[in-house]
Amino acid sequence: MAATASRAPARVNPLLCHPRELRYCLRGDWRFRLDPEEAGLAGEWFRRPEGIAEPIAVPGCWQGQGFGHGGEDEVWDFRLRARVFRATYRGTGWYARTFRVPDAWQGRRVWLNFGGAHPSAEAWLNGEPLGGNDLPFVPFRFEVTNLLRHGADNDLVVRVHEHNRLYGLAYSWQGNWSGLYRDVELTATGAAALSEVRLLPDVPAQRLRVRAWAPEARSGCTLRVSMVPAAGVGASVTAEIPVHEGLGRGEVAVPGPRLWSPDDPQLYRVDVELADGDRTLDALAERTGFVQLTAEGRRFLINGDPYYIRGTGDFISCPETGCPDTDRDRWRRKLRALREYGYNQVRCQSYVYGPEYYDAADEVGLLIQGEMGMLGAWGGQTQEHVYAWPAPTPDHYPTLKQQWDLVVRRDVSHPSAAIYCMSNELGGSTFFPRVAWQCYHDTKAVKPHAMVIWTDGGYNPELPGDFVNTNWPEGQAPPDQPVIEHEFRWWSSLPDARLAGKYTGAIRHYAGEIAREASRRRGQEDLLETYAVNSQRLQLLEAKTKLEQCRRDRGFLAGISHFNAMDANPSPQGVLDDFYERKLVDAETWRQTMGDTVILPGLDFENRVLQEGEAFRCPLYVSDFSHPPFSEPRLRWTLSAKGGEIAIGGLRWAHEPFTTCPVGEVKCVMPRVGKPARVELGAALTDGSRRATNQWSLWVFPETRALPETVARYGTPRHTWLAAWKELPTVDGAGL
Repeated sequence: MAATASRAPARVNPLLCHPRELRYCLRGDWRFRLDPEEAGLAGEWFRRPEGIAEPIAVPGCWQGQGFGHGGEDEVWDFRLRARVFRATYRGTGWYARTFRVPDAWQGRRVWLNFGGAHPSAEAWLNGEPLGGNDLPFVPFRFEVTNLLRHGADNDLVVRVHEHNRLYGLAYSWQGNWSGLYRDVELTATGAAALSEVRLLPDVPAQRLRVRAWAPEARSGCTLRVSMVPAAGVGASVTAEIPVHEGLGRGEVAVPGPRLWSPDDPQLYRVDVELADGDRTLDALAERTGFVQLTAEGRRFLINGDPYYIRGTGDFISCPETGCPDTDRDRWRRKLRALREYGYNQVRCQSYVYGPEYYDAADEVGLLIQGEMGMLGAWGGQTQEHVYAWPAPTPDHYPTLKQQWDLVVRRDVSHPSAAIYCMSNELGGSTFFPRVAWQCYHDTKAVKPHAMVIWTDGGYNPELPGDFVNTNWPEGQAPPDQPVIEHEFRWWSSLPDARLAGKYTGAIRHYAGEIAREASRRRGQEDLLETYAVNSQRLQLLEAKTKLEQCRRDRGFLAGISHFNAMDANPSPQGVLDDFYERKLVDAETWRQTMGDTVILPGLDFENRVLQEGEAFRCPLYVSDFSHPPFSEPRLRWTLSAKGGEIAIGGLRWAHEPFTTCPVGEVKCVMPRVGKPARVELGAALTDGSRRATNQWSLWVFPETRALPETVARYGTPRHTWLAAWKELPTVDGAGL
């Protein structure tokens, strides 16, 4: 009997296992061999696994483990030529692993499960073909019951090759990586197996809806479902659901469920057992959470409460692995850092992470926007194809749609997998409106409470969108929908050469290497670190000021997608570095700008430099999206310098939450100074024991005096904002 592939997404490396679940992990040491000449198929390497001999780790990508050459790859958009990974290689590679099946599995059905292969893979067991997979985001499996040798060695061989690299979309944006990037596992079941289980919490109905497919299950089989808060505190609820014609569908009542939100990400453990009388045929355990995302006019609601979406982009920058990281502990640390810095949403730019990422996002309370490129992604595979590609033309549509559907089903139980986007920056139209609507309705049929948008970076009221993500034009009335500011604003610093020692994994600090070489050619290598630090200071000032301006002046917004919270190696855009670690500012300080409740000043760049004795007036606003919001807050402001307080004041107002609310005005006179001095304007919002603060730097200069008549300027300045400088007479070398 030949192996048969399961089209449903396989379940690999689950966070939880049912006590009766049978699973054997093949993670760890494998063998490997590059095949640049494509000799492996003709040479039947799948029958001669002893020739595949170099050690390699699974999961991972082989370029990140040093397999390849020392040449360069291309980084999209930036058009940089660089050695991104420890080695560079585009082509085929072969994996091999020898294993034995647990003795207790004799007489059971056995499945071989692959978490993910990029770009495409085909597999053989004991020399016999199993099949292949050409969907980079999708876990897949084969039944291998009749191909196994019990009590003896089994040889598994996998060929990973270039076919369908384009469907990995932005997986390849930093360079071409390849490999088995998630775990490989064996599972065993009885005569019938669960091919797919969907857990669909329904907040209004206070019920968990369960759908489970077991194609070979006979009539009389049942699903035994038990559910308990994942924290382990609380009563469990149970139900038995009959299976009819291979499908079990039912509901579990959960009175007063604990709701999942960014503020309080409550989770439940659900155990599902497929039983035939007293016999367990298959079993699994998953987590899920009760959450409902809706729109009410221009507000974005989570479980009925207005939230201000504070998002970040993510460009699959996993410097440790070079491919989607599967280390949950590392993701917990990284995503917890995002929450500590005030972010509650992540946009995965034209790709999706694996389930391990969503497990961590579930725990810390992040909403994740996955993008599978249904209408065209950021997919720069060639000079001619960067944006809106691959498009769902007849040659691409079947693969794009299959991958989209399977990823939605893969992540259906995750509360964090809450937003799906079909394209990047299509503006106002698409050539494929029917595809957009079909994809929207098909996604809602699987996950009714997910948010779905046709593009991120565009608006068309005739196309599907539960909210809008765009840079809404000034002066135009926004729609009666939530609008999130698109990709705001790509502030970058210079690469920081001091970080080179952190890049000990798969990806090199290639941006730093490029910067160091450029500075060396210009004789400025000794200044490189100073350049980086000062550019980071400028970046931070720009980001803080303009993020606060945007939240203040565009009060109709339901959120801002900050690009980015963290660096992406060639583009150091973040307040965090590539490893989600602090650069210049700590989390508490950054939440003054990106928190739930933010005090916003009437300051722009042009009104922060003042003269001694000048009257200073600054309106203040509050954007309060805390849960619960502040009730009757008071605001106290201070103007201070190194010598202490210069002026103080207090403001009272009719507080209005979930909007940008005017508070009042700071009024004072700038102090006398003998030389330029920095002063700090601070504001503190208090409501009982609750508190929010913010602060801003101003500069005060001594009273200006007329320049001596003998002062002139040398040459002709091209750029200046100083009126007095423009009016000076000029002098050249001859005049001197």
